[in-house]
Amino acid sequence: MLKNKKGALELSINTIVVIVIGVTLLTLGLVFVRGIITKTTDLSDKAFQDANEQLDSLSGSVNEFLTVAPEVVRAKAGDINGFGVLIKNIEETSYSGVVAKVTTSQNALDKGVKCEFLDGSSSKNLKSPLTPGSEERFNIRVRTTRSSIGAFGCEFSLSGGRIEQTTYSLRRDIEVIAS
Repeated sequence: MLKNKKGALELSINTIVVIVIGVTLLTLGLVFVRGIITKTTDLSDKAFQDANEQLDSLSGSVNEFLTVAPEVVRAKAGDINGFGVLIKNIEETSYSGVVAKVTTSQNALDKGVKCEFLDGSSSKNLKSPLTPGSEERFNIRVRTTRSSIGAFGCEFSLSGGRIEQTTYSLRRDIEVIAS
């Protein structure tokens, strides 16, 4: 009768040890994942800060409808980087219903590179109306995978609201270099 109770005690101690080890491994895993996410967020925040600083330095002297900074995005394979876009209505006409679109080349998509707005979408409506002298900014995220090595292309363009009639270029090609 005494041996039976000893077996039950050993079983409950083993269960407690397994639970403690499991909780420890789970905690370590969560800390590791949180560290990776924080690092990725810090990298993309720095990229957008740099792009916005470049746009700020140009802001007073912008004489184009569409300005991209930087025009060449360098990213390590597997990281996230980005660029900023400044849209400034330098004409005397107001525009309504204008759509901004970012497109990733098929070659880039095949290699795991994707250009998108911060919310993951590929198009956005501009504030309406876009009056003379008004500006709008967008941050574009460039995602790469570990196999994304090479030079790729993304395109930012504007369309709709009779904006196609403007004499200024409404498209910009951005070179993405992943190493």
